[in-house]
Amino acid sequence: MKSRLYIANAMHARYGPVAHRFRYPVFSFAFDLDELPQLDRQVRGFGYNRRAPISLHDRDYLRGEGTIRERLMRFLQEAGCADGIARVELLTMPRMFGHVFNPVSFHYCYRADGSVRCVVAEVNNTFGERHLYILSRPEGDPTRFPLRFRHEKQFHVSPFNDLRGHYEFRLSELGPQMRIVIDLVRDGGKVLTAVLWGHAVPLDSRTLRAHVFRHPFRIVSNLPRIVWQAALLHYRRKLPVHPKPNPSHPLTIAIPPPTAYERWCMRAVRRLLAGWQHGRLTLLLPDGTVWTFGAAAAPAAALRVWNYRFFRRLVRDGDIGFGESYTAGEWTTEDLTGLLTLLVRNLTALDPAALKPGALGRLANRLLHACRRNTPRGSRRNIRAHYDLGNDFYRLWLDPETLLYSCALFERPDQPLGEAQQAKVRRILELAGIGPEHHLLEIGCGWGGFAIEAARRAGCRVTAITISEAQLRLAQERVQAAGLTDRVALRLMDYRDLEGQYDAIVSIEMLEAVGHEYFELFFRQCAAALKPGGRIVLQVITIPNERYEAYRRNPDWIQKHIFPGGLLPSRAALAAAMDKAGLRVERAENIGPHYAPTLRAWRERFNARAEDLNRMGFDAAFQRMWNYYFAYCEAGFATGYLDDWQLVVGERRD
Repeated sequence: MKSRLYIANAMHARYGPVAHRFRYPVFSFAFDLDELPQLDRQVRGFGYNRRAPISLHDRDYLRGEGTIRERLMRFLQEAGCADGIARVELLTMPRMFGHVFNPVSFHYCYRADGSVRCVVAEVNNTFGERHLYILSRPEGDPTRFPLRFRHEKQFHVSPFNDLRGHYEFRLSELGPQMRIVIDLVRDGGKVLTAVLWGHAVPLDSRTLRAHVFRHPFRIVSNLPRIVWQAALLHYRRKLPVHPKPNPSHPLTIAIPPPTAYERWCMRAVRRLLAGWQHGRLTLLLPDGTVWTFGAAAAPAAALRVWNYRFFRRLVRDGDIGFGESYTAGEWTTEDLTGLLTLLVRNLTALDPAALKPGALGRLANRLLHACRRNTPRGSRRNIRAHYDLGNDFYRLWLDPETLLYSCALFERPDQPLGEAQQAKVRRILELAGIGPEHHLLEIGCGWGGFAIEAARRAGCRVTAITISEAQLRLAQERVQAAGLTDRVALRLMDYRDLEGQYDAIVSIEMLEAVGHEYFELFFRQCAAALKPGGRIVLQVITIPNERYEAYRRNPDWIQKHIFPGGLLPSRAALAAAMDKAGLRVERAENIGPHYAPTLRAWRERFNARAEDLNRMGFDAAFQRMWNYYFAYCEAGFATGYLDDWQLVVGERRD
C-alpha cells in the first residue's frame, strides 16, 4: 500500500515584531484515498468513518456530500483543476482517540503518470472555520520537488497576524522523507515560518502500536503547547492581537453552526422577509443553504451571509444592525446599491412585528441618539465626529476644485462631477438674486467652496460660518489662495450667535444637523439676520411627511454611525417652524434625483483611493462603513424615499 505514517516534528518561527521559535513532535499520515476501505479492514486500531483509536471521517474534510475524494473533485471542477487527476494522497492528522487537532491538510492530486496536477491546502483555525488554498501553478519546474507555490493570504489563522501578505509554499514529495515549509511574507520580508518534516514508516497495525499508541500524550498535548506559546507571546512578550475578521471568501468552506438563539433569529428574519413583494431576494447562508424571497424574476439581488451573527444583529437592532453587520464583514453582495434599492422598495411590505424582540436594542439606540442633542456644545461634538476625520480624507473623493459635500446639479447624464457642482452653485446664486452690491451670509460653509464661487461669480461680499475648526482652517487657506480675503470673511460661529443683517442667506444641506427641537430657533435667527426684502435659499434633504414622526422616534444607521445628532426634516416640519418665525416658502424645486449620481461619483472616487485610505489609517471596516453610507443614501434618492429641496424663503406677508 502507498499510505504511510510519518514520525514527524513541527516548528513555528516568528521573526517580528517579536522573535519566537518552538517545535513539537507530531504524527502525520499520508492516506491514498483509494486505500481507505482496505486500511479500515486490515489495520487494527484504524477506522474509516467509524469510531477507532485512529479514525478518518469524510465529514472532517471539505464540504458537501460523498467521500473526501468526491467532495474534493467537486471543488476542483469549479476551480477548473479537475482534469487528468488519477490519484489523491491526503497528508493529514486524523482523529486520535477522538481528539481533533489538524491545523492543515494537503491533498496531493496526481496525474496517471505520477506528476502532480495540483495541491489543495485545507486550513482549519481554532474558531471552527475551514479554508481551501488551491495550489495549481507552481513557480519554477513543475516536475521537480520541492514544488513551490505562492498564494495571497485569505484566511485568519493566528491572532497575531492580520490578512496582509502572502504565503510561499515549498512542498516535498510524499516519499521516504517529507518536508513542508510555509512562509508568511509581508512587504518583502518573512513574518512567520511553519515547517513540518519527518520520515515514513509503513501504515500497518504494528507501526500504530509501536509509535502512536505508545505515545498518546504526544497527540493530546500539542494544542495545549500551542496555546501556552500564544499566551507567552501575548502576555509576556506583549505581542498585540488582531481581531478576527469574518470569513468572506468563497473558499472558506466551513464555519461554526448557528447557536440555538441564532436559529431562532433566523426564523424571525425569514418571517420578516416572507412579505417581500418587489423583485427577488436571494440569501446564501454560511452552510450553503439558499433562501429565496419574492416571485418576480427582476429586479434581483443576492446577499451572502458569512456569519450567523448577521441574524442576531438584524433581530436586535433592525436596520442599524443590518448596516453594522455589513461593516463587520458578516455579509456581502456584488451590488450593494442594487440590493439596498430593492430593500427600500420593499420596506412598506415587510412586517416589522417579526422582529419585535429587537425592541430592547432599538431602545438603546434611541437613548444614544437622545444623548447627542444639538445643543451648542453637542453640535460641536457631533460635527467633529464627522468632519474632523481630516481634510485630506475628504479631498480624496470630493470634487477637488469645489470641495462641495452636497448634491450636484447634472445638466446632462455624462457631465463631470465638478461641472455639476458648479451648475448647482450658479442655480443657488440665481435663486438668491445676488449681485456685486450685496452682502451674503452662508450658514455651514464647509471648506469654503460655495463662498469662493459666490464672491468670484457675483462679486459680492460673503460672510461664511462653520463650527468645524478643521473645515475652517482649510477654507481660510483656500480663500487666501483664491485671492479673495477682501471679499470672503470666514467665522467659527454657531448660527445661534449670529449678529448683523445680510441681503441674502444661503444654507446648503446644513439644516440636517439642526435637530427638530431647534428648527424654529434656526429660522428665527435667519429672519433676524435678513434685511427687509431679502431672500433665504436653502438646500435641504427631507423625508416624506407621512414617515417623519416614526423616523424621528427611531434613529437609523446613518444617525448612529455617520451623522450623530443628525435629523432629516420633513417639508411639513420646516413649514411649521418657518411660519412661527414669520417666514414662508416662495419657491421649491426637488433636485433629489440628482443626488443618486452625485453619491455614485463619490463612491467611485472613494474606492479608487483605497490604497491612500489604507495609508491614512482607514481600515477595511471603515471603508465598508463608508461604502454602505454612500450606497444607502444613493438607494434612498434613487427610489424617492429621500428628497433634496432647493427652497427660496422670504418674509411671510399676512
